[in-house]
Amino acid sequence: MCLSVEVSGLFTIEGLRQLIQYTDADAALPIQDPARGILWLPWGRRREESGTLPATGWLVDAESLPEGWERFRPTPVQARVCRFMEVTEDGEERWFEVDDGQTLRCLLLRHGDEQRVYVVTARDAGERYRSRPATRALAECGGFGALS
Repeated sequence: MCLSVEVSGLFTIEGLRQLIQYTDADAALPIQDPARGILWLPWGRRREESGTLPATGWLVDAESLPEGWERFRPTPVQARVCRFMEVTEDGEERWFEVDDGQTLRCLLLRHGDEQRVYVVTARDAGERYRSRPATRALAECGGFGALS
């Protein structure tokens, strides 16, 4: 699963690349909103954080939502990152580049004023970690409406 991302300086205040780790209390991802540009939204929820949304940073296989997640009005969104890091079953860190024109596949969940994004991963990466990431990148495409 995706534990860190690197964001291009195009989307940061300082204009420099930024490393974001899920374990950071203030971890947020740059989400592409067609109506408002880039919005920085919290990356999941850690167990020690207050809130109602699921205490995780990932969704395994967005085709089948975990029980109860429908009530959080899930919306597919795209995170603008230039690369991301996963850890193999052997504990090895592996970085994967996100090609130009691609984004990281995420799901936005909302409950009242709380909103957070969750990175979408494959159901079972298994041996594929050696050649392919579990995290899902996708070609930019239409079909993602403005976030409200």
